[in-house]
Amino acid sequence: MQPRSSSEDDKHLALRVQATQTASLIKEKAKEDSVLIATHFDADGLSAGSIMLSALNRLSAITTLRVIDRIDQKILEDLEQVESGLVIFSDIGSGYLDIIRKILRTREIVIADHHQPLGDPAGVHHFNTHVMGFNGSEEISGAGTTYLLAKALDSRNVDLSTMAIVGALGDQQDKGEKRGFKGLNSEILKDAVDSNLLEVKQDLIFFGRQTRPIHRAIASTTDPFIPGLSGEEDRCLALLDAAGVSTKTEDRWRTIADLSLEEKQRIVEKIIAHMVSLNLKGETVLNLVGSVYTLLREDPGTPLRDGREFATLLNSCGRMDRAGLGIAIGVGDRGESYKAAQDVYVEYKATLSKYMNWVATSPGATRRGRHIVVVNGKGVIDENMTGAVSSLVSSSNLFGDTVTIVTTVTSSSDAKVSTRATERLVQKGVNLGKILQSLAPKHGGVGGGHAIAAGATVPQSNIQPLLTELEASIDGLLS
Repeated sequence: MQPRSSSEDDKHLALRVQATQTASLIKEKAKEDSVLIATHFDADGLSAGSIMLSALNRLSAITTLRVIDRIDQKILEDLEQVESGLVIFSDIGSGYLDIIRKILRTREIVIADHHQPLGDPAGVHHFNTHVMGFNGSEEISGAGTTYLLAKALDSRNVDLSTMAIVGALGDQQDKGEKRGFKGLNSEILKDAVDSNLLEVKQDLIFFGRQTRPIHRAIASTTDPFIPGLSGEEDRCLALLDAAGVSTKTEDRWRTIADLSLEEKQRIVEKIIAHMVSLNLKGETVLNLVGSVYTLLREDPGTPLRDGREFATLLNSCGRMDRAGLGIAIGVGDRGESYKAAQDVYVEYKATLSKYMNWVATSPGATRRGRHIVVVNGKGVIDENMTGAVSSLVSSSNLFGDTVTIVTTVTSSSDAKVSTRATERLVQKGVNLGKILQSLAPKHGGVGGGHAIAAGATVPQSNIQPLLTELEASIDGLLS
């Protein structure tokens, strides 16, 4: 790592001081009262919740954990019914400061978050790395923010650094050179490497690189999504045959980890040719080469051995409404919960591939604007899957350098919106979190997130006016 400037040193010192102060509060409250943890339902949130639960268990605290997909009045009123003296929000909460303080006014509140804030933090112990000057989209995840608190609670919690890395991978924060980490994430990674918990090397980033037959690993890869190959095992077998890569050694299926460098190069060349044949950008395939994170305490040959696979397993649990399995795995269950989660993962991947192929092939699935593409998922895309779909559509380059907007209808008949921008558009001034923080309340809802990824929920009758203003805001920034 490069030496830090004096201003960077000051920023890190302020971070450590606030982490220590917040940790002291948590420690004192946990001695005398029960603690409620409320955490987000995606991979980052489940990692964050697992970290805080593990840290509090080591303090012998009485804890309750709730996994939530958003914050609104009803969810907060439900949390208010749980007996607790301290409520800790992890990977969620900063965009809802006023309503949290209003409804949970009789509780001590800690928020460990990395999203852009909205509202007055007075009366809330607001431990937000974004507020302290660290880029919450690329430098530190919700799990990483929670890990910093856990480490301040007890130095033994350095062993939770691997879950912080899993959370950062789940939040797609491997934005550095060769799919590496930047900022605080790289410092947390150093904790994990120095503790002999994790190893980093450069390789192909196919899902299941150590555990799945080569063709299945390629078909399982959805970041980036490769139309015609993701979810299509037979076509992947044909591609391997064309590349002259043997899929078996005697009676055993070969994995990506078994391949020689030359074989890997031939596979990449064939995938690039495949992308070009579909008039898609072959450079997308470069995202398949980069840093691979191996969790050394996990059994070889299992999905938890690879950081990205671990994150995807957690994400599948959250998105498929089985978040409890993700928390169980995050705190160390390698028995029944782990087995069940693998079945959930298979269902999740099949569902995601179905959605992506529908987006790529259905004429009525999308509407193009000047700088946006809107995927109307009403009646097709489940409300828990909009974020995953918007991320994959954006990273797949299906529609070029645009803001991706995925909409659907929730179980409570509201409209849900998930948005993703490219890094180039963010550099040109697009900040989706701030836009939706501003627009959603005007249309009777709530919204927020990061500059590059954000979401909102509004009454269904207001979705079109919201989308019209959202598109106008983006056009205004990019014109």
